[in-house]
Amino acid sequence: MLTLILQTLAELLAGGTTLTSTEQIDFSHPASLTDQNRGSLLNVYLYDIRESKQMQQSGRQVDRYFTGERQGIATVSSAPTWFDISIIITAIDRTALGEYHLLSEALSFLLRHNSLREEFLPPDLRGYGNLSMNISLDPAIELGGLWSALSVPLRPAIHLTITVPIEPRRTSVPLVWQRIFGMQHPLQDVTEGKSVKTRRVAIVGTIKSSVTTQPIAGVEVALLGTEKSATSDSEGLFFFENLRFGNYVLRLSYLGYQSQNCNVLVDSLTYTFKEILLTPV
Repeated sequence: MLTLILQTLAELLAGGTTLTSTEQIDFSHPASLTDQNRGSLLNVYLYDIRESKQMQQSGRQVDRYFTGERQGIATVSSAPTWFDISIIITAIDRTALGEYHLLSEALSFLLRHNSLREEFLPPDLRGYGNLSMNISLDPAIELGGLWSALSVPLRPAIHLTITVPIEPRRTSVPLVWQRIFGMQHPLQDVTEGKSVKTRRVAIVGTIKSSVTTQPIAGVEVALLGTEKSATSDSEGLFFFENLRFGNYVLRLSYLGYQSQNCNVLVDSLTYTFKEILLTPV
């Protein structure tokens, strides 16, 4: 569960900032990081787990749903226990201004999202609705003591708290169907006999050489998991339209350059823009 939370957060941060890939998100201990021979990256470190005071349930619960024939299955389970997991997010860059810029981007992204929306979560994390995500007013551990315990000099960081459910193993018994959640994706009308409706949102990007910073024309850009693809024009521009909200991965290929994957988050009606640098072989 915790690994999935960190993976989801990394995908969203990579898609919602100028970072192009989750490979630029590091989960290791902050003391092991240096800015030597590194590009831009965010360090996301989980340092504390404790039971949530705001979200608690106890006891057992039975989820029921009947068909017209009054047949089905009941799922009997203990209610999940909710935990607050505390995370610090710091930036590494070769220049101080670059570091602060990247940290500002991450802060701006997190301020726009006070939860991990269910449609962005992997299947194993769905069924509980949106998961609360807040920049901590009062971190679980005193700041000076935290950095001292990590053996790292005090540095700027975002202190994030995500509230997650940890559910004991379920057991199933016959008679009642497992409850069906009637939650619909906000971008679709899932009604029998009706087609799925989507809003017109888009990814737009420009592709340049990492050596010359000049635009590259003719780069093949595939939207993984879909049949959509695009080719960059003479200005290095490409775009995708008619996409639902979600986290996407672009696959960029061009002769003479290293192929590259790029995470892009589509989370609003405005265009999501990415500048991508390709490295010659």
